[in-house]
Amino acid sequence: FHLPSRKCQKILGKNSELWEFEVYKFKEIGQLKAISRYLPRRDPVLKPLIYEMVLHEFLESDYEGFATLIKEWPGDLYNNTIIVQAVVDHLKKDPQNRTLLRTLAELYTYDQRYGRALEIYLTLRHKDVFQLIHKHNLFSSIRDKIVLLMDFDSEKAVDMLLDNEDKISIHRVVEELENRPELQHVYLHKLFKRDHHKGQRYHEKQISLYAEYDRPNLLPFLRDSTHCPLEKALEICQQRNFVEETVYLLSRMGNSRSALKMIMEELQDVDKAIEFAKEQDDGELWEDLILYSIDKPPFITGLLNNIGTHVDPILLIHRIKEDMEIPNLRDSLVKILQDYNLQILLREGCKKILVADSLSLLKKMHRTQMKGVLVDEENICEACLSPILPSDVSKSFNVVVFHCRHMFHKECLPVSNTVQFCNICSAKHRGPGSAILEMKK
Repeated sequence: FHLPSRKCQKILGKNSELWEFEVYKFKEIGQLKAISRYLPRRDPVLKPLIYEMVLHEFLESDYEGFATLIKEWPGDLYNNTIIVQAVVDHLKKDPQNRTLLRTLAELYTYDQRYGRALEIYLTLRHKDVFQLIHKHNLFSSIRDKIVLLMDFDSEKAVDMLLDNEDKISIHRVVEELENRPELQHVYLHKLFKRDHHKGQRYHEKQISLYAEYDRPNLLPFLRDSTHCPLEKALEICQQRNFVEETVYLLSRMGNSRSALKMIMEELQDVDKAIEFAKEQDDGELWEDLILYSIDKPPFITGLLNNIGTHVDPILLIHRIKEDMEIPNLRDSLVKILQDYNLQILLREGCKKILVADSLSLLKKMHRTQMKGVLVDEENICEACLSPILPSDVSKSFNVVVFHCRHMFHKECLPVSNTVQFCNICSAKHRGPGSAILEMKK
Protein backbone atom coordinates (compact mmCIF):
# COMPACT_ATOMS: atom_id res chain seq x y z
CA PHE A 1 0.00 0.00 0.00
CA HIS A 2 3.01 2.36 0.15
CA LEU A 3 3.21 2.51 -3.68
CA PRO A 4 -0.40 3.68 -4.11
CA SER A 5 0.09 6.10 -1.25
CA ARG A 6 3.13 7.66 -2.95
CA LYS A 7 1.22 7.93 -6.24
CA CYS A 8 -1.51 9.90 -4.46
CA GLN A 9 0.90 12.82 -4.17
CA LYS A 10 1.38 12.96 -7.97
CA ILE A 11 -2.21 12.24 -8.88
CA LEU A 12 -4.09 14.32 -6.30
CA GLY A 13 -1.69 17.26 -6.18
CA LYS A 14 -3.22 20.24 -4.35
CA ASN A 15 -6.84 19.17 -4.57
CA SER A 16 -7.91 18.89 -0.92
CA GLU A 17 -11.33 17.33 -1.74
CA LEU A 18 -9.75 14.49 -3.69
CA TRP A 19 -7.23 13.98 -0.89
CA GLU A 20 -9.98 13.68 1.70
CA PHE A 21 -11.94 11.28 -0.54
CA GLU A 22 -8.90 9.02 -0.90
CA VAL A 23 -8.15 9.12 2.82
CA TYR A 24 -11.62 7.74 3.55
CA LYS A 25 -10.97 4.98 1.00
CA PHE A 26 -7.77 4.03 2.89
CA LYS A 27 -9.74 4.13 6.16
CA GLU A 28 -12.30 1.67 4.81
CA ILE A 29 -9.59 -0.87 4.09
CA GLY A 30 -7.78 -0.15 7.40
CA GLN A 31 -4.65 1.37 5.83
CA LEU A 32 -4.62 4.90 7.24
CA LYS A 33 -1.16 4.28 8.64
CA ALA A 34 0.20 3.64 5.13
CA ILE A 35 -0.92 7.01 3.79
CA SER A 36 0.04 9.00 6.90
CA ARG A 37 3.55 9.94 5.78
CA TYR A 38 2.30 11.27 2.42
CA LEU A 39 -0.54 13.47 3.70
CA PRO A 40 -0.06 17.14 2.73
CA ARG A 41 0.76 19.48 5.60
CA ARG A 42 0.88 22.76 3.69
CA ASP A 43 -0.83 23.77 0.48
CA PRO A 44 -3.24 22.15 0.75
CA VAL A 45 -4.17 21.65 4.38
CA LEU A 46 -6.90 19.08 4.89
CA LYS A 47 -9.71 19.18 7.43
CA PRO A 48 -8.51 18.59 11.05
CA LEU A 49 -10.71 15.47 11.17
CA ILE A 50 -8.52 13.77 8.56
CA TYR A 51 -5.35 14.18 10.61
CA GLU A 52 -7.19 13.21 13.79
CA MET A 53 -8.39 9.99 12.17
CA VAL A 54 -4.81 9.05 11.32
CA LEU A 55 -3.56 9.93 14.80
CA HIS A 56 -6.29 7.83 16.40
CA GLU A 57 -5.32 4.92 14.16
CA PHE A 58 -1.72 5.10 15.36
CA LEU A 59 -2.79 5.58 18.95
CA GLU A 60 -4.68 2.32 18.87
CA SER A 61 -1.80 0.21 17.63
CA ASP A 62 1.54 2.06 17.46
CA TYR A 63 2.55 4.46 20.25
CA GLU A 64 5.98 5.14 18.74
CA GLY A 65 4.47 5.98 15.34
CA PHE A 66 1.94 8.23 17.07
CA ALA A 67 4.77 10.03 18.89
CA THR A 68 6.67 10.48 15.61
CA LEU A 69 3.66 12.08 13.90
CA ILE A 70 3.13 14.47 16.82
CA LYS A 71 6.75 15.59 16.46
CA GLU A 72 6.60 15.92 12.66
CA TRP A 73 3.15 17.44 12.16
CA PRO A 74 2.55 21.11 12.98
CA GLY A 75 0.29 21.46 16.01
CA ASP A 76 -2.34 23.46 14.10
CA LEU A 77 -3.25 20.58 11.72
CA TYR A 78 -5.58 18.96 14.27
CA ASN A 79 -7.67 19.82 17.30
CA ASN A 80 -5.16 19.58 20.12
CA THR A 81 -7.80 19.18 22.83
CA ILE A 82 -9.31 16.10 21.19
CA ILE A 83 -5.91 14.39 20.79
CA VAL A 84 -4.88 15.27 24.37
CA GLN A 85 -8.05 13.67 25.70
CA ALA A 86 -7.42 10.56 23.60
CA VAL A 87 -3.88 10.25 25.00
CA VAL A 88 -5.16 10.78 28.56
CA ASP A 89 -7.69 7.98 28.04
CA HIS A 90 -4.96 5.60 26.88
CA LEU A 91 -2.78 6.57 29.84
CA LYS A 92 -5.54 5.39 32.18
CA LYS A 93 -4.88 1.89 30.85
CA ASP A 94 -1.08 2.26 30.90
CA PRO A 95 -0.18 5.14 33.29
CA GLN A 96 3.60 4.52 33.24
CA ASN A 97 4.01 4.45 29.47
CA ARG A 98 6.92 6.83 28.87
CA THR A 99 6.20 7.26 25.16
CA LEU A 100 2.65 8.41 25.82
CA LEU A 101 3.72 10.64 28.70
CA ARG A 102 6.44 12.29 26.62
CA THR A 103 4.02 12.83 23.73
CA LEU A 104 1.38 14.27 26.05
CA ALA A 105 3.98 16.76 27.35
CA GLU A 106 4.70 17.84 23.76
CA LEU A 107 0.97 18.29 23.11
CA TYR A 108 0.66 20.44 26.24
CA THR A 109 3.62 22.50 25.04
CA TYR A 110 1.97 23.08 21.62
CA ASP A 111 -1.13 24.21 23.48
CA GLN A 112 0.97 26.51 25.72
CA ARG A 113 -0.07 24.59 28.83
CA TYR A 114 3.52 24.67 30.02
CA GLY A 115 2.78 23.94 33.67
CA ARG A 116 1.16 20.59 32.79
CA ALA A 117 4.03 19.77 30.44
CA LEU A 118 6.53 20.60 33.17
CA GLU A 119 4.89 18.17 35.59
CA ILE A 120 5.26 15.34 33.08
CA TYR A 121 8.86 16.25 32.22
CA LEU A 122 9.74 16.24 35.90
CA THR A 123 8.11 12.84 36.35
CA LEU A 124 10.08 11.53 33.38
CA ARG A 125 13.27 13.31 34.49
CA HIS A 126 13.51 14.72 31.00
CA LYS A 127 16.73 16.52 30.08
CA ASP A 128 14.82 19.54 28.69
CA VAL A 129 13.14 20.44 32.01
CA PHE A 130 15.42 23.39 32.81
CA GLN A 131 15.41 24.61 29.23
CA LEU A 132 11.59 24.57 29.24
CA ILE A 133 11.47 26.57 32.50
CA HIS A 134 13.84 29.24 31.20
CA LYS A 135 12.33 29.41 27.71
CA HIS A 136 8.75 29.93 28.92
CA ASN A 137 9.52 31.63 32.25
CA LEU A 138 7.75 28.94 34.28
CA PHE A 139 9.10 29.96 37.66
CA SER A 140 5.63 30.48 39.07
CA SER A 141 4.79 26.90 38.04
CA ILE A 142 7.70 25.36 39.93
CA ARG A 143 7.07 26.97 43.33
CA ASP A 144 5.55 23.72 44.61
CA LYS A 145 7.80 21.44 42.53
CA ILE A 146 11.17 22.41 43.98
CA VAL A 147 11.66 19.01 45.63
CA LEU A 148 11.03 17.27 42.27
CA LEU A 149 13.54 19.56 40.58
CA MET A 150 16.15 18.96 43.26
CA ASP A 151 15.63 15.20 43.11
CA PHE A 152 16.09 15.33 39.35
CA ASP A 153 19.35 17.35 39.32
CA SER A 154 20.21 19.19 42.53
CA GLU A 155 23.19 21.10 41.08
CA LYS A 156 21.29 22.51 38.09
CA ALA A 157 18.21 23.16 40.20
CA VAL A 158 20.14 25.12 42.84
CA ASP A 159 21.98 27.20 40.23
CA MET A 160 18.69 28.01 38.51
CA LEU A 161 16.97 28.94 41.79
CA LEU A 162 19.83 31.17 42.91
CA ASP A 163 20.09 32.83 39.50
CA ASN A 164 16.36 33.66 39.67
CA GLU A 165 16.09 34.64 43.31
CA ASP A 166 13.88 37.59 42.33
CA LYS A 167 11.25 35.15 41.00
CA ILE A 168 11.47 32.49 43.72
CA SER A 169 12.60 33.85 47.07
CA ILE A 170 15.17 32.16 49.31
CA HIS A 171 12.52 31.86 52.03
CA ARG A 172 10.13 30.04 49.67
CA VAL A 173 12.80 27.54 48.60
CA VAL A 174 13.90 26.81 52.18
CA GLU A 175 10.26 26.40 53.20
CA GLU A 176 9.56 23.95 50.35
CA LEU A 177 12.61 21.88 51.31
CA GLU A 178 11.75 21.75 55.02
CA ASN A 179 10.95 18.03 54.91
CA ARG A 180 14.05 17.24 52.88
CA PRO A 181 16.91 18.59 55.03
CA GLU A 182 19.61 16.98 52.87
CA LEU A 183 18.37 18.99 49.87
CA GLN A 184 17.91 22.06 52.06
CA HIS A 185 21.59 21.79 52.98
CA VAL A 186 22.66 21.60 49.32
CA TYR A 187 20.72 24.80 48.55
CA LEU A 188 21.86 26.78 51.62
CA HIS A 189 25.48 25.65 51.21
CA LYS A 190 25.62 26.96 47.65
CA LEU A 191 23.87 30.17 48.72
CA PHE A 192 26.51 30.66 51.43
CA LYS A 193 29.30 30.08 48.91
CA ARG A 194 27.83 32.78 46.68
CA ASP A 195 27.11 35.29 49.42
CA HIS A 196 28.03 34.96 53.11
CA HIS A 197 25.26 37.36 54.19
CA LYS A 198 22.11 36.72 52.11
CA GLY A 199 21.07 33.64 54.04
CA GLN A 200 22.21 34.88 57.44
CA ARG A 201 18.82 34.11 59.04
CA TYR A 202 19.46 30.42 58.30
CA HIS A 203 23.02 30.22 59.61
CA GLU A 204 21.89 28.75 62.93
CA LYS A 205 19.93 26.06 61.07
CA GLN A 206 22.96 25.40 58.85
CA ILE A 207 25.13 24.38 61.82
CA SER A 208 23.00 21.26 62.30
CA LEU A 209 22.76 20.67 58.56
CA TYR A 210 26.53 20.76 58.11
CA ALA A 211 27.01 18.56 61.17
CA GLU A 212 24.56 15.98 59.81
CA TYR A 213 25.27 15.96 56.07
CA ASP A 214 28.56 17.70 55.36
CA ARG A 215 30.98 17.76 58.27
CA PRO A 216 34.10 18.58 56.14
CA ASN A 217 32.55 21.98 55.34
CA LEU A 218 31.41 22.71 58.91
CA LEU A 219 34.70 24.23 60.07
CA PRO A 220 35.08 26.46 56.96
CA PHE A 221 31.47 27.59 57.51
CA LEU A 222 32.16 28.45 61.17
CA ARG A 223 35.26 30.39 60.13
CA ASP A 224 33.57 32.38 57.35
CA SER A 225 30.18 33.09 58.92
CA THR A 226 29.82 36.29 60.92
CA HIS A 227 26.17 35.57 61.77
CA CYS A 228 26.55 32.11 63.30
CA PRO A 229 25.60 31.94 67.03
CA LEU A 230 28.79 30.59 68.62
CA GLU A 231 27.12 29.19 71.74
CA LYS A 232 24.70 27.12 69.66
CA ALA A 233 27.52 25.91 67.42
CA LEU A 234 29.62 24.94 70.47
CA GLU A 235 26.71 23.01 71.96
CA ILE A 236 26.17 21.02 68.75
CA CYS A 237 29.88 20.30 68.25
CA GLN A 238 30.33 19.16 71.85
CA GLN A 239 27.27 16.89 71.62
CA ARG A 240 28.73 15.22 68.52
CA ASN A 241 32.28 15.23 69.92
CA PHE A 242 33.63 17.25 66.98
CA VAL A 243 37.02 18.08 68.50
CA GLU A 244 38.53 20.33 65.81
CA GLU A 245 35.39 22.42 65.52
CA THR A 246 35.07 22.65 69.33
CA VAL A 247 38.70 23.78 69.61
CA TYR A 248 38.12 26.50 67.02
CA LEU A 249 34.93 27.74 68.73
CA LEU A 250 36.53 27.78 72.20
CA SER A 251 39.43 29.78 70.80
CA ARG A 252 37.11 32.21 68.99
CA MET A 253 35.11 32.71 72.18
CA GLY A 254 38.31 33.61 74.06
CA ASN A 255 38.75 30.33 75.95
CA SER A 256 42.15 29.45 74.49
CA ARG A 257 43.34 27.45 77.50
CA SER A 258 40.39 25.05 77.28
CA ALA A 259 40.97 24.76 73.54
CA LEU A 260 44.64 23.87 74.07
CA LYS A 261 43.75 21.37 76.77
CA MET A 262 41.32 19.69 74.39
CA ILE A 263 43.99 19.42 71.67
CA MET A 264 46.42 17.82 74.07
CA GLU A 265 44.00 15.48 75.82
CA GLU A 266 41.58 14.57 73.03
CA LEU A 267 43.74 14.74 69.91
CA GLN A 268 47.07 13.90 71.59
CA ASP A 269 48.67 15.95 68.79
CA VAL A 270 51.73 17.89 69.95
CA ASP A 271 52.28 19.49 66.53
CA LYS A 272 48.73 20.86 66.45
CA ALA A 273 49.11 22.06 70.06
CA ILE A 274 52.32 23.90 69.17
CA GLU A 275 50.73 25.39 66.06
CA PHE A 276 47.77 26.58 68.15
CA ALA A 277 50.08 28.13 70.77
CA LYS A 278 52.00 29.92 68.01
CA GLU A 279 48.77 31.34 66.56
CA GLN A 280 47.59 32.63 69.96
CA ASP A 281 51.07 33.92 70.93
CA ASP A 282 50.21 33.78 74.65
CA GLY A 283 52.86 33.05 77.31
CA GLU A 284 50.35 31.30 79.56
CA LEU A 285 49.49 28.85 76.77
CA TRP A 286 53.15 27.94 76.31
CA GLU A 287 53.40 27.40 80.06
CA ASP A 288 50.34 25.10 80.00
CA LEU A 289 51.78 23.19 77.05
CA ILE A 290 55.14 22.68 78.77
CA LEU A 291 53.49 21.55 82.04
CA TYR A 292 51.32 19.03 80.20
CA SER A 293 54.23 17.70 78.12
CA ILE A 294 56.89 17.46 80.83
CA ASP A 295 56.16 13.80 81.69
CA LYS A 296 55.53 12.70 78.08
CA PRO A 297 58.79 12.09 76.17
CA PRO A 298 57.21 12.25 72.66
CA PHE A 299 55.65 15.60 73.53
CA ILE A 300 59.00 16.87 74.85
CA THR A 301 60.65 15.90 71.56
CA GLY A 302 58.00 17.79 69.61
CA LEU A 303 58.43 20.86 71.79
CA LEU A 304 62.23 20.81 71.53
CA ASN A 305 61.92 20.65 67.74
CA ASN A 306 59.47 23.53 67.41
CA ILE A 307 59.48 26.07 70.24
CA GLY A 308 63.01 27.43 69.82
CA THR A 309 61.87 30.49 67.86
CA HIS A 310 58.95 31.28 70.20
CA VAL A 311 59.97 30.33 73.73
CA ASP A 312 63.37 30.06 75.41
CA PRO A 313 64.14 26.29 75.23
CA ILE A 314 65.94 26.55 78.58
CA LEU A 315 62.52 26.90 80.28
CA LEU A 316 61.69 23.42 79.03
CA ILE A 317 65.13 21.81 79.38
CA HIS A 318 65.45 22.79 83.05
CA ARG A 319 62.20 20.99 83.85
CA ILE A 320 63.08 17.68 82.23
CA LYS A 321 63.59 15.03 84.92
CA GLU A 322 66.88 13.25 85.15
CA ASP A 323 67.10 9.75 83.67
CA MET A 324 64.07 10.42 81.42
CA GLU A 325 64.61 8.86 78.00
CA ILE A 326 63.65 11.29 75.26
CA PRO A 327 63.48 10.05 71.65
CA ASN A 328 65.91 11.75 69.23
CA LEU A 329 67.20 14.10 71.95
CA ARG A 330 70.52 14.72 70.20
CA ASP A 331 68.80 15.76 66.96
CA SER A 332 66.47 18.03 68.91
CA LEU A 333 69.35 19.78 70.69
CA VAL A 334 71.19 20.22 67.39
CA LYS A 335 68.07 21.81 65.91
CA ILE A 336 67.78 24.17 68.89
CA LEU A 337 71.38 25.30 68.35
CA GLN A 338 70.76 25.73 64.64
CA ASP A 339 67.64 27.79 65.35
CA TYR A 340 69.62 29.90 67.82
CA ASN A 341 72.40 30.48 65.29
CA LEU A 342 69.81 31.39 62.70
CA GLN A 343 68.28 33.96 65.06
CA ILE A 344 71.71 35.48 65.69
CA LEU A 345 72.36 35.70 61.95
CA LEU A 346 68.97 37.30 61.39
CA ARG A 347 69.59 39.87 64.12
CA GLU A 348 73.03 40.71 62.74
CA GLY A 349 71.54 41.05 59.27
CA CYS A 350 68.80 43.33 60.58
CA LYS A 351 71.41 45.38 62.47
CA LYS A 352 73.45 45.88 59.30
CA ILE A 353 70.35 46.94 57.39
CA LEU A 354 69.38 49.42 60.14
CA VAL A 355 72.87 50.91 60.22
CA ALA A 356 72.91 51.22 56.42
CA ASP A 357 69.46 52.85 56.46
CA SER A 358 70.47 55.25 59.22
CA LEU A 359 73.61 56.27 57.30
CA SER A 360 71.65 56.75 54.11
CA LEU A 361 69.07 58.92 55.90
CA LEU A 362 71.82 60.94 57.60
CA LYS A 363 73.43 61.66 54.24
CA LYS A 364 70.09 62.65 52.81
CA MET A 365 69.42 64.99 55.74
CA HIS A 366 72.89 66.50 55.35
CA ARG A 367 72.33 67.14 51.63
CA THR A 368 68.98 68.72 52.40
CA GLN A 369 70.43 71.00 55.06
CA MET A 370 73.22 72.09 52.71
CA LYS A 371 70.74 73.38 50.16
CA GLY A 372 70.24 77.12 49.83
CA VAL A 373 67.10 78.90 51.04
CA LEU A 374 65.41 81.48 48.82
CA VAL A 375 64.76 84.79 50.60
CA ASP A 376 62.91 87.45 48.60
CA GLU A 377 60.46 90.31 49.07
CA GLU A 378 57.52 87.89 49.55
CA ASN A 379 58.95 86.40 52.78
CA ILE A 380 57.95 87.97 56.08
CA CYS A 381 59.42 88.07 59.57
CA GLU A 382 57.46 85.61 61.74
CA ALA A 383 57.72 88.02 64.70
CA CYS A 384 56.77 91.43 63.30
CA LEU A 385 55.05 90.10 60.12
CA SER A 386 56.74 92.81 57.99
CA PRO A 387 58.75 91.95 54.85
CA ILE A 388 61.98 90.18 55.74
CA LEU A 389 63.97 92.32 53.31
CA PRO A 390 64.10 96.12 53.84
CA SER A 391 62.65 98.33 51.17
CA ASP A 392 66.03 99.95 50.79
CA VAL A 393 68.47 97.11 50.19
CA SER A 394 71.42 99.53 50.40
CA LYS A 395 70.95 99.69 54.16
CA SER A 396 72.50 97.04 56.42
CA PHE A 397 70.23 94.29 57.85
CA ASN A 398 70.46 91.01 59.77
CA VAL A 399 68.15 88.07 59.04
CA VAL A 400 68.01 84.65 60.77
CA VAL A 401 66.65 81.68 58.74
CA PHE A 402 65.98 78.35 60.48
CA HIS A 403 65.99 74.90 58.87
CA CYS A 404 62.24 74.81 59.35
CA ARG A 405 62.10 77.77 56.91
CA HIS A 406 60.81 80.26 59.51
CA MET A 407 62.56 83.65 59.18
CA PHE A 408 63.13 86.50 61.64
CA HIS A 409 64.78 89.88 61.72
CA LYS A 410 67.75 89.55 64.06
CA GLU A 411 66.44 92.36 66.21
CA CYS A 412 62.98 90.69 66.42
CA LEU A 413 64.36 87.60 68.18
CA PRO A 414 64.37 87.61 72.01
CA VAL A 415 67.70 88.65 73.51
CA SER A 416 67.83 85.38 75.48
CA ASN A 417 67.63 83.34 72.27
CA THR A 418 71.16 82.54 71.21
CA VAL A 419 69.92 81.77 67.71
CA GLN A 420 69.67 78.01 68.41
CA PHE A 421 65.96 77.26 68.20
CA CYS A 422 63.00 78.51 66.20
CA ASN A 423 60.50 80.10 68.61
CA ILE A 424 57.50 78.83 66.63
CA CYS A 425 58.58 75.19 66.25
CA SER A 426 59.82 75.00 69.86
CA ALA A 427 56.42 76.24 71.10
CA LYS A 428 54.68 73.54 69.03
CA HIS A 429 57.04 70.83 70.33
CA ARG A 430 58.26 70.00 66.87
CA GLY A 431 61.81 69.59 68.07
CA PRO A 432 64.76 71.93 67.75
CA GLY A 433 65.49 73.72 64.51
CA SER A 434 68.93 75.23 64.70
CA ALA A 435 69.65 78.25 62.60
CA ILE A 436 71.11 77.43 59.22
CA LEU A 437 71.85 80.85 58.01
CA GLU A 438 72.43 84.30 59.37
CA MET A 439 72.31 86.93 56.67
CA LYS A 440 74.01 90.24 57.23
CA LYS A 441 74.50 93.25 55.11
